[in-house]
Amino acid sequence: MRATYLVAGAAIAALICGHGNSKAGEVITSFDSPSVGVGMICNTPEQARQFLDLRSRGASASAAMGEVNKQAHNPHACGVAAIAFMRDKTLHCHAVENKLLEVVRVNVLAGFAGSGWKEMPPTVQYAVMEGGDGEAI
Repeated sequence: MRATYLVAGAAIAALICGHGNSKAGEVITSFDSPSVGVGMICNTPEQARQFLDLRSRGASASAAMGEVNKQAHNPHACGVAAIAFMRDKTLHCHAVENKLLEVVRVNVLAGFAGSGWKEMPPTVQYAVMEGGDGEAI
């Protein structure tokens, strides 16, 4: 059953990534089934919240990610990734550039490794998602 979800997720990702009108950060998400998205994920909720705090004070996404990683002494503490995941719960909300952004705990099931999807044991990460009707990571 899990393999079926990953195949479906890969197909959705191909549609999202291949669609000329789609934009980075778009995601199809549901609380009861795996979702696929591309966006910012962090190792801890504090790192994700720090990322949002820096963004709300005017830092670019790249500069905010760099600062979080520098303070964590880990170049991979936060980064942009394409993942298949199960959404868990929202931990924090913050307004950035007139958008509500959320820190959401997610269980990562697979990641896109350039040439294909790599399944992994469920791994907890913290995604920065746009709140509202259509959510984006």
